[in-house]
Amino acid sequence: MQEPPPSPTTTTTTTTIPTKFYLLLSTSLFSLLFILSLSIPQQPPSTYKPRSPSSLFPTHQPHRLLSDPPPDPPSPPTPPSIAYLISGSNNDSGRILRLLSSIYHPRNQYLIHLDRSAKQAERDALALAVQSVPLYRSAQNVNVIGKADFVYPRGSSSISATLHGASILLRLPGKWDWFINLSAADYPLVTQDDLLHILAYLPRDLNFVNHTGYIGWRESRKLKPIIVDPGLYLVEKSELFYATQKRGLPDAYRLFTALKSSPNIYFEANHQPLPTDNSTRYSTAEV
Repeated sequence: MQEPPPSPTTTTTTTTIPTKFYLLLSTSLFSLLFILSLSIPQQPPSTYKPRSPSSLFPTHQPHRLLSDPPPDPPSPPTPPSIAYLISGSNNDSGRILRLLSSIYHPRNQYLIHLDRSAKQAERDALALAVQSVPLYRSAQNVNVIGKADFVYPRGSSSISATLHGASILLRLPGKWDWFINLSAADYPLVTQDDLLHILAYLPRDLNFVNHTGYIGWRESRKLKPIIVDPGLYLVEKSELFYATQKRGLPDAYRLFTALKSSPNIYFEANHQPLPTDNSTRYSTAEV
């Protein structure tokens, strides 16, 4: 027996129910999404601004063409000129030439003094040895004193010889900034290039003479005794004369004494006309 076909009413009902269910579900989801979108606060759109290279790299510099020359470095100061007085005695020519070669520089001025204890033949031979060096002869900055003086280390003639040499250097052509007094027994610890490089950064009016106004025991042992130095006025060498009398201290000027830590004299050059009255404006005492 064949079953009867289903009625049309039953098929229509079964097809309609799933369609309504899906439609209702879609509407609910859409409404929920719409409500959620309204509840979220709106933020203004962010505007992106690219950062400059200088903010990312503080040391950034603008690009330069390879053809641009680099900036010139600052030029070093002009080296100064030093005037040297080299003093010696009998048989000191060899040591003087050794010292001269070790401190020589074309910018400097050099004056050599062999005192009267050395023979005139030794003095002439020293002058010829200086002239035989092509560098010295070309620069013409090395001179030898022809009329020498007597020098007594314990007398005032040593100070007189130093001042005499400084006055000659002031009269020679060529300007210098500092004066240094050396003996044949001295020898440099630094090269002239290093010394001039250091002095180039110092003011030209700086003085290196260390002195003190404290006299102390020197008043009775150094200043009040009367010592006659024949090297100041005699042609022939003789012994120092010590008087038994004492003298008072001068009141027209103050007395200063040099320090042991300053064996050489460093003072600035004052290129002014020297006084013609040969008067001494100051006094120095041996330490």
